Amino acid sequence: MKKIALSLLGASMIASSTVTADPAAFIGVAYGFGGNFGLTAKVLSSDEEDTGVAALGATYYFGTPTPWGVDLSAGYACDNSAFLLGYDFLQKTVTGSAGWADTENEDSSYSPPRD
Repeated sequence: MKKIALSLLGASMIASSTVTADPAAFIGVAYGFGGNFGLTAKVLSSDEEDTGVAALGATYYFGTPTPWGVDLSAGYACDNSAFLLGYDFLQKTVTGSAGWADTENEDSSYSPPRD
């Protein structure tokens, strides 16, 4: 129970540092360090590129007796991608994931000058 509380506290601290950004969608592949591979979908705490993020997600693991997982992760969001490391509470294992993220560049608010 202490692991869960500490994980939630750590992720909330990361998420609170990025409260000005919008959340982002993430879809990718996951590896449970018990040897399981899966497909994962998550919500990232920020849609900004080149920033640290917290994430909450669900994963479907192939060929396991319990195929579903729910994880809390932290990582780094890049240009339309993210890399995360977290803990899966249903699989009871550390996970790593990488994939596509709906991020936005800080300079995307540029508008051309008017005549």
